Amino acid sequence: MPETAAAFAQGIPVEIGKIDRELKKLWDKDEGVTTRASLLNLAIYCEGTEAMEHNTKLISEITQTHACRSILIATKPDEPKSEVHAWISAHCHLSRAGAKQICCEQITFLLEGRTCGLIPNIVFSHLDSDLPLYLWWQADFSASLDEQLWSWVDRLIFDSQAWSNPKEQFTALRSSLAKTKSRLILCDLNWTRLIDWRQAVAGLFDTAECRTHLEHIESGEISYAPGHHSTALLLTGWMMAQLGWRIGKADKNQFTFVKQDGGEISFELREEGTHAVDRLRLSGSSASFQIVHESGSAFLHEEIHLPGGQTYHYMVPPGKAEIVDLFNEELMRGGKHKVYLRALTAVESLL
Repeated sequence: MPETAAAFAQGIPVEIGKIDRELKKLWDKDEGVTTRASLLNLAIYCEGTEAMEHNTKLISEITQTHACRSILIATKPDEPKSEVHAWISAHCHLSRAGAKQICCEQITFLLEGRTCGLIPNIVFSHLDSDLPLYLWWQADFSASLDEQLWSWVDRLIFDSQAWSNPKEQFTALRSSLAKTKSRLILCDLNWTRLIDWRQAVAGLFDTAECRTHLEHIESGEISYAPGHHSTALLLTGWMMAQLGWRIGKADKNQFTFVKQDGGEISFELREEGTHAVDRLRLSGSSASFQIVHESGSAFLHEEIHLPGGQTYHYMVPPGKAEIVDLFNEELMRGGKHKVYLRALTAVESLL
């Protein structure tokens, strides 16, 4: 067993062929003190033993809200020797009544060397009944990925913000999905990260008075923190898809969008600030709209300037930014994310 894996208590080491038997023993020992719970299968794919420890902590937090059987798969493809190690464990939390502990199973695998081809078999053979399968993919999508994996997945969760080359990754994913008849739904945590920003932008135009100025927008800009270019682009793509804008010209972070009436909008993305999205501004000849995540503030500041000197200020709470909060939000939302797909299509060429 690798030294780094042995140093971290993943649970009880088990032989691959005896996992189900050992899980049964695990529950037989509790003498009715705990209740096993599972509403879905959660598989997490990651790379490296450090990610094993990090994800075990995430699973412990996730199971406080979402009962599931978790299958954690970590890989070390550069190891010279091909080996597979496995552990079983349980995450237990007191029920609301406080009488019993509600426990969720975790099966952990470490695949070393040329064993990545085993991933579909490992996932399929350890699913809990016919419950839906959510797969959280925490790495790049390899061109050699076994497409068989997608046929069992209900929701594929990933974070496009973590990719160094989002355009290449989306191309690889689409190519892989096209080779199989898959029912899976794409769930991008980078999109989830924008829920409150999308609600805030829509809120700027809640009133009929403000909506009359929406079609007269002539310029816009979004500021974003380093590393969140794709996040800013997704927000841009959402506005394009909802308002019927299309790309006219594109030069790095400077764009010209063409509106449905043929008018043009100059748009700019700026890498500045400390939040995933720091500021958004939309301006026309007679009105301007702005949302700022001000430094040191726990709220988004909305500012509206209308003709006649009318100015309005609103404060709205921002969403949570921690990865486990985004994941929990995604698990609670459901749906097919059709708006996300339209937003992605609008800006995929700009990624």
